[in-house]
Amino acid sequence: MNYSNSDSTRKKDEDEDDKKGIEGSKTNYSDKKNNPTNETKPIDPRFKRLLWYMIGSARGGINRARIIDFLTDNPSNANQLSNQLKLDYKTVIHHLNVLKKNSLVITDNEESYGATYFISPLMEKNYPAFVEIMDRIGKK
Repeated sequence: MNYSNSDSTRKKDEDEDDKKGIEGSKTNYSDKKNNPTNETKPIDPRFKRLLWYMIGSARGGINRARIIDFLTDNPSNANQLSNQLKLDYKTVIHHLNVLKKNSLVITDNEESYGATYFISPLMEKNYPAFVEIMDRIGKK
């Protein structure tokens, strides 16, 4: 089978979608997290698929995206996240466990009540994929 035509067509469609943007989006993540050197880093396609699943297609994805976005600038514990994002504490704990299981967030002392969560080095490295997905979804 020849996949090159479908791949090039899909790439062309994605490029056109990127130029158009999403109307009615509340936040333009690419404006929020601009790369100061204007360099584009290669994004691991497996990681991008994981993000699409975790944020774009799975139930609770928007809350997980909000948690990732908040932790990017403000490493916090579950209680702080709950208060800042106006989410139930148990909901935050659930999403943090899902994100931790999928290596998107880390913590130094997971057994501690006040354990501080950070985005993982893998998430930091591939943050442009998160920005792209959030721009395409158009929600925060």
